[in-house]
Amino acid sequence: MTTQSRTIGIIGGLGWLGSALLHAALDHPNLQGVRFVVSSRRPAPQTLPERVSFTQDNQALVEASDLIVLSIRPQDWAELSLDMTGKTLISFMAGVTCEDLHTRHHPKNLIRALPNGACSVKQSYTPWFAKSDLSPDLEQLIGDLFDSFGAHDPYDSEDHIDVLTAISGAGPGYPALLAQALEQSAIGLGIPSHKARRAVNATLKGSGLLIQDLQQSPADTVSLLESYQGTTAAGLSQMKAADYLQVVDSGVRAAYQKALNFQDKKD
Repeated sequence: MTTQSRTIGIIGGLGWLGSALLHAALDHPNLQGVRFVVSSRRPAPQTLPERVSFTQDNQALVEASDLIVLSIRPQDWAELSLDMTGKTLISFMAGVTCEDLHTRHHPKNLIRALPNGACSVKQSYTPWFAKSDLSPDLEQLIGDLFDSFGAHDPYDSEDHIDVLTAISGAGPGYPALLAQALEQSAIGLGIPSHKARRAVNATLKGSGLLIQDLQQSPADTVSLLESYQGTTAAGLSQMKAADYLQVVDSGVRAAYQKALNFQDKKD
């Protein structure tokens, strides 16, 4: 079956992530012949894009689709019992293992992937892991799907998906915390609040674009700025002395442990 004749079903297709995937995929030139079925507990929208149909029957979605994307919260998965025998399943759920997914749904092909919040602006980073080898045309379809909302990489270890859940999966979380700290410092030193936010947001946005184009590592960039022995060097030195790197590492490790124990109700 060619890519052009495929049907992709998105369970949770009206949620923020499923909706972002749908609209990005509809725009991708390599997916122009693909049809989509979306499901949700919400009422059907009044209008749907061309090539998209809606259902509240998840099993009907599975039966109508070649590839199913499970885009729901892990907390909601417990009540979802679907037979996906012979199908390809991509799960976007954090902390739900391939073993658990296969035991419940019995898909032919199984992929765990973890987009982040930047998928809504087509700038996600999506790590993914396939439980078994994929055919070339299926791998191409999955690559096109992930290409539609940002960058992606396949990984050989499922554990790497849990590690990256704690890093790239955090999306704007960690940058937002840094922005909060910088904004508070600016306000504390007398900058009007609206200008403090504008200054911080513009700095983080511009720096993100700049870092993307730099050839050296982040550590080399820090070392270069420290070598100038100016105001930025003074700030970096104080932050490092206060164990900034260790604080970030402890946060990432806490998030990783949460990913490993996401379904533990005692967590």
